[in-house]
Amino acid sequence: MDIALFKMTVLIIVSFLRLAVAIPLFLTARRNHLTNLYWLSAQFFALVIAVPFSAAGIMSNPWIFWTFISLSEIALIMFIHTTFHQGRASPMPVMMILASVGLIGGLYGNATNNFILSAWSVYPIAVLLWGWHGLVAYRDYRHIAREPAAEDWVKARYQLMITYAVLDGLSAIGGTLITTELMVATLGSLIVVGINFASVIIQILVWVMPEGFRRWLNRNQQTRVEERVDAEATMILGILSAAMAHGTGLTLMLSGFALRAILGKKIGVEDSHAINRYIHTLGYPEWASFLEQPDLREYLRSRVSSAANINQALENAKQALIEEQSIFTLMAK
Repeated sequence: MDIALFKMTVLIIVSFLRLAVAIPLFLTARRNHLTNLYWLSAQFFALVIAVPFSAAGIMSNPWIFWTFISLSEIALIMFIHTTFHQGRASPMPVMMILASVGLIGGLYGNATNNFILSAWSVYPIAVLLWGWHGLVAYRDYRHIAREPAAEDWVKARYQLMITYAVLDGLSAIGGTLITTELMVATLGSLIVVGINFASVIIQILVWVMPEGFRRWLNRNQQTRVEERVDAEATMILGILSAAMAHGTGLTLMLSGFALRAILGKKIGVEDSHAINRYIHTLGYPEWASFLEQPDLREYLRSRVSSAANINQALENAKQALIEEQSIFTLMAK
């Protein structure tokens, strides 16, 4: 088998592996009502189409490749924004302008047969986006790593996400160097194809995590399904309760009890396991809405002294929710 055919074979395999990520992601988004995962699945679908038509393979088609790479960048921007920046300042508008300029530049390069222009228009944006993705994932990982209740498989998911962001950034750098003839094409394309293959394997482990692999990651804290639901619900309540108690005069116990009591009232049950199962279904928007409920404020006001700062407690909880927002995506199955 010659090198060109070998690279083409690997690229097609990589596309099928990405398809094996894109479809489950779409189903997870639908099942858990996670808009951000719709964007991530769209990014994977765009790459499924783009990669076989890269210059590294024998099916090279610049129109398809550069167009769908640019579309994948736009979808990635929306995934990062909706996963890590809800309630926070976000560079999304600037990134979207840059990606749109890159898309136009890539199309113009194709139209004029100036593929070096296409590469310089599109690939640097990809490097920037993967760097942004890696940084915000690392920022949130540092918060989660300090949470005693956070399970090892959730922490590992962050670590693997950061790893594939770095790999995809390196792949974009390599693609730029090859297309602009700053790197020897044969050697460079083999390296880029290898990086792509390693990245997609890690993406499978992150987004289609096999149950056996999850159990192995959690080998030091094995739990049954019901116990896992309880542990994850306790972790989320622990994060919010600790924030509410910080410098407000509320106790950690009262904060947690108030959250659990109002959640139970909302679904009409008192059973702790039923409440935990309900907590397990809540995403960022549902929690943000819940913290605005008058019932929660009234419950706290009726059980604490006037010295307690309830407004600050709820603001602390909202801020904690913003800081830990990506946990709802990383815990999704």
